[in-house]
Amino acid sequence: MRVFSILFAAEWRHFRAAKGLVLLCGLLLATGLYGIYYGTTEIARQRQQLAALPELTRRNVEELKVKFPNAADAGDIGYYHSTFAVHHPDPWAALSLGLRDVNPSYVKLRLLGLQNQLYATDNTNPLKLLSGNFDLAFVLVYLLPLLIIALSFNLLSSEREEGILPLLLAQPIRPATVIGAKLAFRMAVVLGLVWLLSVAGMMWAGVPLDSRVVSWLALSTLYCLFWFGVVLVVTALQRTSAVNAVALLGVWLLLVVLVPSLLSLGVAAARPLPQGIELTIKQREEIHGGWDRPKAETMNRFFALYPQFRDTATIRERFVWRWYYAFQHLGDLAVAPQAAAYATGLQARHNLAESLNLLSPAINAQTSLNALAGSDLPTHLAFQRSATRYHDALRAFYYPFLFRKVAFTHTDYAQEPRHSFTSQPELATAQRGLFKLLLSVVAVFGLGLALLRVRPVLPR
Repeated sequence: MRVFSILFAAEWRHFRAAKGLVLLCGLLLATGLYGIYYGTTEIARQRQQLAALPELTRRNVEELKVKFPNAADAGDIGYYHSTFAVHHPDPWAALSLGLRDVNPSYVKLRLLGLQNQLYATDNTNPLKLLSGNFDLAFVLVYLLPLLIIALSFNLLSSEREEGILPLLLAQPIRPATVIGAKLAFRMAVVLGLVWLLSVAGMMWAGVPLDSRVVSWLALSTLYCLFWFGVVLVVTALQRTSAVNAVALLGVWLLLVVLVPSLLSLGVAAARPLPQGIELTIKQREEIHGGWDRPKAETMNRFFALYPQFRDTATIRERFVWRWYYAFQHLGDLAVAPQAAAYATGLQARHNLAESLNLLSPAINAQTSLNALAGSDLPTHLAFQRSATRYHDALRAFYYPFLFRKVAFTHTDYAQEPRHSFTSQPELATAQRGLFKLLLSVVAVFGLGLALLRVRPVLPR
């Protein structure tokens, strides 16, 4: 133990003397702080945007009160009045934005067809950004391994190349002690940075101090240990520093860039899925076709769904609001199977990607951190389901006015339903990710130790 302490202290003195390594650590620290700043700024911007929505709704109501100073037809109100389904972020989202800046944080809704409003902004596949955003999670998952490589590529090879290793091994010191001390010092430096950034980010973002604190630290720690395990494997091969550096960078490119890209392509090929815009177009076609269908046919189909309104008077006018909203609703129902299949397909893609992310610890860590922060795809799909239920509630509120021919007064605005949805963490996903990372760490360290036994360190 005394020898280990002496070697550990020697590594500390060497690290202080190596200004370039100190600069790299400082650069990563600064980058991590910027990632925290970017994430918290983005979430603050979204919160400010969401906080302004009630005022927009209030102004819209005031304009309608001026436009319709007396009791009005609810059809006019439903057409001109807009409200919002809002998706409030979890405080943890500031540390791992996930899909928060890809998917909308709110949906503007009117009494018209839902699918056109729900998927109008969904023109991209949310799984295409497996790498996430420039937040703390991005720094930890994608940039931190580069620091580990820079600190550790010459873990043992530099001593051999400088002729120091023969002198070390001439002493009563085991090679495993030398490697262990060097690796432990670098782990202490890197994990110190990781924990410092994580604690700073948690304090900056004001996250609740719950079990996710331990999960975040455990995930980031295991991810760092995985890369140190990769360093141990490469070191055990006993190549030159240049070869080690190329090999480690190659592993980084493979696990952080190439495998995630192939994983994304493979998932897309295995679970083909149309863009949301196609669903929107089909729904519009269904609604536009409603203008040309006989009114009796449209209303009979609607009354089959809402028999309580069947006693409504027969429509003889050229245009009436209840007929208009009836074929809007029927347009939604016409594409309901496609909408359900689209959402199910997205979830299936996510599930397949999660089942395969053991092939890339980077994607596993990113997915797990997003799940902890409630900024992943399942949370967005839960918000869409919530928005759908809210639109149903709006219909249930307006239909009695429309079909019972009840006038809509100024006091009725206050009775309109409101919506609020807050992200919830996917703890099961994070726990599975933690277990997979643990398996990866055990695998690489086991391989590294096995190689050291097969290829003992020699002072050549």
